[in-house]
Amino acid sequence: MGKLNIIKNITFKRQFMLSIISVIILSIFFTLAGLVLHIQLINKGVILRAGYYSDLVPGIKQYINKNKDKILNKDFKNKLEKVIPTVGIEYEVVDSAGRLSYGYFKKPIASEVPISKDQTTKINGRINPEIIMSIPIIDNKDLKGMVILKYYIRCSAKNPNFNFIARYSDTFVILSPFVYIILFSIFFGRRFNKKLNVPLKQLMEAAERIRVRDLEFKISYENDNELGKLCKSFEDMRVDLKKSLENQWKMEEERREIVSDVAHDLKTPITIIKGHVEGLLESNKLDKDKLYRYLNLINRNIDRMSNQVQRINLLTKIESETFKLSDSECDLVAYINEKSMDYDVLAQGKKVKFVCNIQDLRSSNDLIKIDTYVLSEILDNLVSNSLRFTKEDGRITLNLKLNSNKVIFSVYDTGCGFSRKDLENVFKKFYEGDESRSKEKGHSGLGLYIVKTLVDKLGGTVKVKNNDEGGAEVKVYIPIKNPNKSA
Repeated sequence: MGKLNIIKNITFKRQFMLSIISVIILSIFFTLAGLVLHIQLINKGVILRAGYYSDLVPGIKQYINKNKDKILNKDFKNKLEKVIPTVGIEYEVVDSAGRLSYGYFKKPIASEVPISKDQTTKINGRINPEIIMSIPIIDNKDLKGMVILKYYIRCSAKNPNFNFIARYSDTFVILSPFVYIILFSIFFGRRFNKKLNVPLKQLMEAAERIRVRDLEFKISYENDNELGKLCKSFEDMRVDLKKSLENQWKMEEERREIVSDVAHDLKTPITIIKGHVEGLLESNKLDKDKLYRYLNLINRNIDRMSNQVQRINLLTKIESETFKLSDSECDLVAYINEKSMDYDVLAQGKKVKFVCNIQDLRSSNDLIKIDTYVLSEILDNLVSNSLRFTKEDGRITLNLKLNSNKVIFSVYDTGCGFSRKDLENVFKKFYEGDESRSKEKGHSGLGLYIVKTLVDKLGGTVKVKNNDEGGAEVKVYIPIKNPNKSA
């Protein structure tokens, strides 16, 4: 398995070079193997070398001269054919007038050479040439006749049934390097092409699917080579593109939700304002109490719309990529005391008791660095949530615990608390919870989402639970930046 992974991880450049080297080595090996086999077959006499029959001619000539007085006799044919191997040599025996006595041939050959006392040789062709040779029969200087031989200078088989193979064995040995190079080039070329086609096909299919905005696929080619790295980069691009599109779709969906929620939130106060304005316009008599009551309702609903618009603006601002914290030095204890006075006034207006407890565990009251705008939004949202769900004569407690490393805020109330579903979903955008915590009280599901987002920006954490009195408790942990230590 390890070796297979190593092969897969070899670069295509190296694979190409290895393929070329393999073609060369295998071609040389098989060529040498073929040559050795060819030589062994020749040595064992299975294949007769090209000059085999030429080497027999001197012996045949000597035998003819020795038996010149018997050669023309037809009864001598069997003895002569023991010397002339008819497997590879055709022959004719003619008298001095050129008349055929006997022989072994496919086509007459006597006419190919002149009748003469001299030995003549005729060569036809250059590759595997045909040799026609006349051996004169001379007795007392008189020409009695001739023996005409016909054979080829080419390899042949001892068994004539395999001549068709043996005749081209020399040619094959010569051409075999080129044959093997072509065959192995085709083999390794197809193999290399197959390796290329797998990732290329995936890339082409991926490009086409991306073109039609289909990102639900995965490129599975994971080899550590050039195309493997390209496929990985392409897959990373697909994942990033998918995330980007999903975020874009999510943002578009959230925008639609915001528009829908804003429209829903503003519809009720606008309807109330419109109804009271129409009542004022249609009234013939405007007594002071009625006018005050109507104007007070109009003012409260205008505040409600204003608060909702402010929350949407804040949400848009903090979710923007350009949003950055703007830290400044702050005396946190004095800052919380000042905010507590504002919250106490708001609580009195709702006949709710507000309590602020500060526990500073530091050795000195040093300034800290924090974005006071963000801190104010966090506290305002927490206290306003508690005010919204705490009944008259209830109590809201803001606890601050401060040490050298972090600051802990907790807002504790005696309201209706969180349901189990609320505890699981309270930080989700536009989560409205139970009907008692929904829009008829001005709740749009953004308060704690904004708190969570801002606390995250400060590098802190936020937790929610129900307290011992059944009300809600939200605890915020924020790390401290001490300007003196950071300097």
